[in-house]
Amino acid sequence: MERKENYLGLSSEIVSNSDHQLQEKLALLCRVVKDEKIGIMQIDLQNRDHPLLIYGYIGKKGDRLVSLSNFILPQLSLEQLLQPIALDHFLTQFFALCDYQQQVNQSLSKGALIKFHSRYKYLIMAYSQAAYRELGRYIANLSDELSLDEIASKYQQKLMKALSVAPSRDGQTNALMHMAGYFKRVLNSQQKQEMSQIILRYRQGVVSLSKPYDLLQYWLTIYPDDYLINQRYFSPYPSAFNYLREQL
Repeated sequence: MERKENYLGLSSEIVSNSDHQLQEKLALLCRVVKDEKIGIMQIDLQNRDHPLLIYGYIGKKGDRLVSLSNFILPQLSLEQLLQPIALDHFLTQFFALCDYQQQVNQSLSKGALIKFHSRYKYLIMAYSQAAYRELGRYIANLSDELSLDEIASKYQQKLMKALSVAPSRDGQTNALMHMAGYFKRVLNSQQKQEMSQIILRYRQGVVSLSKPYDLLQYWLTIYPDDYLINQRYFSPYPSAFNYLREQL
């Protein structure tokens, strides 16, 4: 199968923006994207002939692109590069879409799709309970009447719809509690209580997402679980942006 490229689209108008802080953030993002072997495509307002190749777009406020593949295209304004929630959301969407292209579309099979969904289970749960249930049913009842291309395309559309709204603290808490359940047989009562309290404090807005996240990561190093370790929830985007969890 022919290899397809992934691209981040940048409005030509923002490349010349003179704000030093914004340009620093943009430069970091571009370096990370290139390190991930993803291309960068500059897009002029009057020339938008490559929407199928674009898996994310950064432009000026109010500037929008529409994907011809019927999935919700991850988009960010330049100003939102300085907003942790918006940037975390965009990066999660963009790298999920690129990951889907690489892991599923480039070697299309039902097995590849099922494996992908399994890795994204708790990330989807954090974003939307309804989407988590819908996608779970979709994967459990893959139709033999549709072609693999149709199946994969519909899943991609459903996935990007699921990730189209940034997760709430309640959604994150639900996913964190489910993942914490993996340790119920190995932690003592005091350790389990500490885990629950930190997740609850996050839900209440007392601590950042990094606190329960780091605690789960710690217990994973002590009591490894392959299924949990491979969850995309723990690496939705490259580690250069892990600092964002301290601000969520």
